Amino acid sequence: MSASDRRVARGAPTQMPTSLISVKDWRPAGIEDLEPDAWAALRDTGNVAVVAGPGAGKTEFLAQRASYLLQTGLCPWPQHILAISFKRDAAANLGRRVAARAPEHASRFASMTFDAFTKGLVDRFALALPQDWRMSHGYDIRNAPKSEVDAFLNSVAFSAPQALDGKLGFQSGRFVSDIVGGWNLPESLPADDDIDPVSYAVREWWRARYLRPGRAEVDFVMLNRLAELLVRAVPKLRRALRMTYPIVFVDEFQDTTSAQFSFLTSVFGEETAVTTVGDSKQRIMGWAGAVPEAVQRFTSTFNASTYRLAWNFRSSDALVGLQHVIASKLDPAAVRATSKANAEAGHEPAMLWTFSGEEREARYIADWIARDIAGSDRTPADFALIARQKVKDFEPLFRARLAAHGIRVRNDDARVGKLALQDLLKSETSRLFVGLLRLAHRPRGLAALWQEMSATLERVRGATDHETVQQRVSDDLSDLTTRLRAWLQAHPPSITSAADTVGKVLDLVDSAALRRYVRASAPGEEFDLVIDAFEARLETVLERADDWGVVLDEFESADAVVLLTTHRSKGLEYHTVFFLGIHGRQWWSLGNDPREGTSTFFVGLSRAAQRLVFTSDRSGRTGPISAFFAMLTEAGVAEVNQG
Repeated sequence: MSASDRRVARGAPTQMPTSLISVKDWRPAGIEDLEPDAWAALRDTGNVAVVAGPGAGKTEFLAQRASYLLQTGLCPWPQHILAISFKRDAAANLGRRVAARAPEHASRFASMTFDAFTKGLVDRFALALPQDWRMSHGYDIRNAPKSEVDAFLNSVAFSAPQALDGKLGFQSGRFVSDIVGGWNLPESLPADDDIDPVSYAVREWWRARYLRPGRAEVDFVMLNRLAELLVRAVPKLRRALRMTYPIVFVDEFQDTTSAQFSFLTSVFGEETAVTTVGDSKQRIMGWAGAVPEAVQRFTSTFNASTYRLAWNFRSSDALVGLQHVIASKLDPAAVRATSKANAEAGHEPAMLWTFSGEEREARYIADWIARDIAGSDRTPADFALIARQKVKDFEPLFRARLAAHGIRVRNDDARVGKLALQDLLKSETSRLFVGLLRLAHRPRGLAALWQEMSATLERVRGATDHETVQQRVSDDLSDLTTRLRAWLQAHPPSITSAADTVGKVLDLVDSAALRRYVRASAPGEEFDLVIDAFEARLETVLERADDWGVVLDEFESADAVVLLTTHRSKGLEYHTVFFLGIHGRQWWSLGNDPREGTSTFFVGLSRAAQRLVFTSDRSGRTGPISAFFAMLTEAGVAEVNQG
């Protein structure tokens, strides 16, 4: 195996740092200090499980731990730290923080998603797969819908060997995540006379989608299983990965699936220091295959030390108290966090508002937000409207009522093309396009944006470690924005189509290089889908503006009240949160899995920094939903009838 193969995450060589900081002299950068357990976890060079609740600053902790290990030489040059996140925006955020705190070492910090890492291994080393599992015509990524899984399971149950008759009663909703994801691929396909119900069903699944004539069809669970087989079957590759990445971070560990845990254990279970950060109280991905008690399973399997972060940097003390009431229902041993946020005076931190109808609710909340903005320095972006599901049902009324006050609403769950708006706005491709258009429209006063766009283009061109190429990228960015500025001036929004605008940007940025970069850095993000969604979003805002600056403001809607589901709110925070629809219609499935439902409730309410308002109607409060109202009563949340 060549040296280039061993650099599985970085193509270009890095430069050896000129100086290191002694362990005793190292101090955090960008923050005042760390809490005691954070210091202990940071200095622990073994396997570490960090339990971090809402607002604990887990991303900042990981950034500081990376800086500590890199700057002190505990992760020696030329070795890397691999940080695995579950969402692309979380991976990008962590990477940016490390770059800001340890710029000299940032090229040795690889931050990516689980899916990106496993797909990258399969793409690079697929020819080393055992003979029975080699692809002949490449693959396409496609998630099978439930109807297709149902049809498959019915088919295999009908055609199974007589010895397996009546033993293939798998649930379609969990078949891929739990059954396919929990099966380690053998190096050779099992024969019919040496097979059990699970092995038979999974083998037939692979035969139907992967081991078939023509192009294979896979999802990310299957790519994970192929990557695990690859490193198990090729010891040299496993050794190379461990040499390249002696230190691994895994964020949001409570959402780890069976396949991901298996992969982590197989690849990094030995000779690697693994740090996980998570909170079992925020486990809301059970429906997607998240394993129960993932943190405890990790500490047992990896013989890891556990550290619990006790500070909350987001929420006021009163809201931390409310959070603890719900947390204690999920974990009776939960310790109340210590708020490090300054509490604002002059308002109730938590309330329950009841309304006679949806129209009354939207009008009252819109008027209330407008008055609050007028009487403070807050902006619409400080407010969030969160609901368990079906946020589209809330959008029309709130959009109309807030528009009457000149306030926009951004529905992050809305579909734009084939993407959710939140995913489009967080896409690096989308951010690049908007950034270039902003720089072209306004040539001065955007130094930070210029640096961000320059850094993105450096990554696209593979220039992060070459000073000469970096200078060329900077020169090209200047030329690009000058040419784009001339085009925008000649093409006002009122007479320009979104397709022409997107086409012009693609012509200027070297779309082939950008496509290759997206394929390598963001597996699962289909370039063409992002471009189509970007064009669709741009088309809608072009109709409402006659200035390119206004167009871009409308496109991003950064200064808007955000409407989103609890799942999409995870990891975010807002000054004031309205948790809409605390009633049986929104929480109809609560009785099916009360623990995950309570975790979802906990995630939603813990987004608030200063104020939290629950809303409900006057429907019955019996059945599973009664538990939520009992918790609010226990926490001392006052109920107010708003008509």
